[in-house]
Amino acid sequence: MREYTLSFLEANIYSLLVYIPIIAGFYVPYGFLYGWSAFGTDIVQALHSPLLFLVIIFVGIVVHELIHGISWWWMDDIPWENIHFGFKWAVLTPYVHCPEPIEVGNYRWGVAMPGIILGILPYIVALILQNGWLLAFGLFFTLAASGDILILWLLRDVRSGKKVQDHPDLIGCKVFK
Repeated sequence: MREYTLSFLEANIYSLLVYIPIIAGFYVPYGFLYGWSAFGTDIVQALHSPLLFLVIIFVGIVVHELIHGISWWWMDDIPWENIHFGFKWAVLTPYVHCPEPIEVGNYRWGVAMPGIILGILPYIVALILQNGWLLAFGLFFTLAASGDILILWLLRDVRSGKKVQDHPDLIGCKVFK
């Protein structure tokens, strides 16, 4: 067995490095389509009601963790009662944990789904509609998935078919030989 993990603190620090390419990846297409200043202007206009945006972000964070759990439950037929949710107060980080071994491909999909559903898809719609609110939402939830992106990076060399077990205390998993 080999561990592919980061501490919550390491994940939060390394996530900052992931922010740069994410922001650039969102900024460049939006800038080409609608002008370089439109990116900032549209986000600022979307945040015209900050309280509403904060409520939606809070709900979205809960949904982000639910998407992980639902993905693993559905893709690998994990009993729902074996999927645990919580919050690490010391590092202000919500989490979901599945103690049962999962096929690595299903685990990867479960890790990636919140970033796709709450981040990338709203951003694509924002590109099509020039919608500042969806731009801000998609950007926020893609950035929020930066820890998930780090897990996918850690698992980049793990071959399909291997079983992985979500780590109970750290970000990442254990891979069985």
